[in-house]
Amino acid sequence: MRPSAMLALLAALLLSTARAATPEAGVQEDASIAIETPAKVVRHFDGSLRIGYADPLDLGQGSSFMESLAARLEESLRGAGKGGADVSVTLHKYAPFDLQTAVVSHEVDLFLVTSGYYIYLSDMGAGVEWISTLKPPQATDPERAAGSVFVVRADDTRYNQVSDLRTAFVAAAGMASFDGWITALDEVANVSQYPKNFFGKTTFLGASGLSVARAVLERDADVGILRVCELETLTAAGLVEPGSLRVVGEKSQQGLACVSSTELFPGLALAAQTYVPEDVRRRIAAAVYSMPVPESGYRWTLANDYRNVRRVAEKFAYAPTNKASDARFSVVEERYKYALVLGFLILAASMLYSVSVSKIVARRTKALVKVIDEKDALEDHARRDRERLSQLERAGIVSELSSMIAHELRQPVASLINYADGLSLYLGGKGHDPVIDEATREIGRQAERVSSIVERVRSYARQKEGLQREIDFCAVVKSAYSTFRSGAASSSVRVSADLVDAAPIEGDPLELELFVVNTLKNALHALQSGSVEHPEIRLRLKADLSVENNPRWVLEVEDNGLPLDDKKFAELSHPVTSEKFEGLGLGLSICRVIAERHRGRLTFRRAEPRGLVVSLSLPQVRTAEAA
Repeated sequence: MRPSAMLALLAALLLSTARAATPEAGVQEDASIAIETPAKVVRHFDGSLRIGYADPLDLGQGSSFMESLAARLEESLRGAGKGGADVSVTLHKYAPFDLQTAVVSHEVDLFLVTSGYYIYLSDMGAGVEWISTLKPPQATDPERAAGSVFVVRADDTRYNQVSDLRTAFVAAAGMASFDGWITALDEVANVSQYPKNFFGKTTFLGASGLSVARAVLERDADVGILRVCELETLTAAGLVEPGSLRVVGEKSQQGLACVSSTELFPGLALAAQTYVPEDVRRRIAAAVYSMPVPESGYRWTLANDYRNVRRVAEKFAYAPTNKASDARFSVVEERYKYALVLGFLILAASMLYSVSVSKIVARRTKALVKVIDEKDALEDHARRDRERLSQLERAGIVSELSSMIAHELRQPVASLINYADGLSLYLGGKGHDPVIDEATREIGRQAERVSSIVERVRSYARQKEGLQREIDFCAVVKSAYSTFRSGAASSSVRVSADLVDAAPIEGDPLELELFVVNTLKNALHALQSGSVEHPEIRLRLKADLSVENNPRWVLEVEDNGLPLDDKKFAELSHPVTSEKFEGLGLGLSICRVIAERHRGRLTFRRAEPRGLVVSLSLPQVRTAEAA
């Protein structure tokens, strides 16, 4: 099976498993509260009252407060059971998320939850009945007692208003916390159309505000979201150093002794399941409202204006519906959302991988074709350079041989003509002989013919000098350097060039290019014939102004080959043989002739610490300003 097919099957299995499951542990923490309405779970009041709560007060005070409530209810519910029996009351403490699960699964009959969660249960038709609202001592109005506060380190000056928190790293207690995360999102909605995407990164650390404060102080987060009065409680208990945290976006709130960054909402709501008999619920309400106010200052009161709570909950916590099937599916989605997301991510990743691989293969194929085309073009260019170099060498050899032959034949032919003229004069005084006269005339004519041939050859040599014109010697050197590099590309010899911008001279560019190429080839052969660790050829073109009235350009070709002994160094001035297997021994001779033809000087010297330097000095062209 292909990997992409396996990944698709995995995603399908995860989805089918999630839809078929009936979770009992409740929902995952999320910005949307999802609860399963207990459509299939039917409970009846059995004479025992199970009270569920998540510590509403920090630092363990909630347990003692709830124990007082349980004792009060047990006293008030004597004889309220079936047949006049007493009602037993038990307390069950949960984590906030587990409490939500216990409520929807009817594990508890009476429960203390946030106002936002109560509105959710009520609107979902979960069968709950509000009894009372818990007012904290810091608030004078029970309907304005819950909210959120943004805190940062006191020395962090980046954040002063809520709008400054965009892209910040945020730590909060839980995603389903109404009087924390959800009310904070409602405040962020005032500065952003997309409050859920407002922060850069959000980390949820659990129900404890202390862990959130520590995350900010230890620089694990930029901003912390606490419940209203949580900062003051932690500071009073000595768990947070006074002044170490600073509130962002503080609002002026009347009737509340704590700072807040958001609007305020009703506090914790005490509610009962609707299957709890009406008489029991009435006794519970009476007992709650008649409880004396403890030292902590928390008391039960009437506060049932939940309009603002419903607005925030509908916007950020849930989508209202009365269909039990939709509620159950929401629970499935919430419980298995990470598995579903993982499956879809794997499937999307496999598709993306397939597409990216196809693009990479196409790109690599295109690059390979381009490289092959470039290689073919370079090979074709190198072939043309080799052919051109070969033509240059052949032309140079033919030119030198022609000059040598013309030079050598000129003297014998001139002697032959002189002898023929002398013989004719000598015999003319001895008597007239037509045969001898005809022979001497024919000898003269043939000698003149040979002389004309020699003159034509000499005119070819003289024509070479006539082809000289003003050129840029630097451009000639660059052309020769390029030709040589294309022919020596496969060698490991490093070739460097240090040239002037321009070097005007008078000369034949074809012959000078042949000179430079031949000199570079000789240097390359010297490096390849010996064991040199780092073979290198240096090409330099510079001005020689040592003689004021005769400035010259100096071209130097230096290699770091093996040192030459005195005998071989002396033979450089008069080469008669070639050390190359295919050589004719004419290379340096041709170079010397070319140098002489251009009024140049060809010299050799040993390089330090090893190698050879071939130097060609040519006269500079006098410019109009110099003249």
